[in-house]
Amino acid sequence: MVLQACLNGDRAHGVPTSPEELGAEARACVAAGAVSIHAHPRDSDGLETLEPAPIAAAVRELRTAGVEISLSTGLWITAGDVDARLWAVRGWTECPDLVSLNLSEEGWRELAEVLAEKGIGIEVGVWTPADAETLLASGLDVRRVLIEPKTGSSAEAVALAGEIDGVLDDGGSTVPRLHHGAGPATWAVLDAAVPRGHDIRIGLEDVTTLPDGRRAPDNAALVVETVLRYR
Repeated sequence: MVLQACLNGDRAHGVPTSPEELGAEARACVAAGAVSIHAHPRDSDGLETLEPAPIAAAVRELRTAGVEISLSTGLWITAGDVDARLWAVRGWTECPDLVSLNLSEEGWRELAEVLAEKGIGIEVGVWTPADAETLLASGLDVRRVLIEPKTGSSAEAVALAGEIDGVLDDGGSTVPRLHHGAGPATWAVLDAAVPRGHDIRIGLEDVTTLPDGRRAPDNAALVVETVLRYR
């Protein structure tokens, strides 16, 4: 089972933002049991960015953790500007192993072509059964499917993840799947995914509390709890 640590996401407070902070948290998470790191690099103002210079700085620091590195390409990072996203990624001088590519966002196919040119793998973000159908029909070469139910309701999130799995199963997909939740639904999604043999992720991007409701002091604490809970 792959355990990925998601360090910061788009949270404004209480998460690592600078390259040095990202590197330190990545190393702590790997020491705690994570084998993959997902992060959203920031610019000098602490805002999410895809610009080449801050991406390079973040990648260099994250590499010190010695494991697979994944970055976000969420379209919101360029305020919905598809061309700006393409321009930024084309300019990357130091690249991660993977990026997440969301099929619900405009311009995903064009971005996939740029990623292929640069030799960057794809973790494809699938939010709905319709996204799963799109993936099956797309012919995309992806490293991993991120099954990401976008609801804070535990019951709804688990059901939606199951529906997405069903579409992929019926379509004959054998690509590894990584399940994760959002907010209050996070632990329920992981509890349902692990017995089915799926990969999972945990970190402050997804949830800020431990299963018992206590606030997690950092990403490594969430990784430790996950290792104890599922291994």
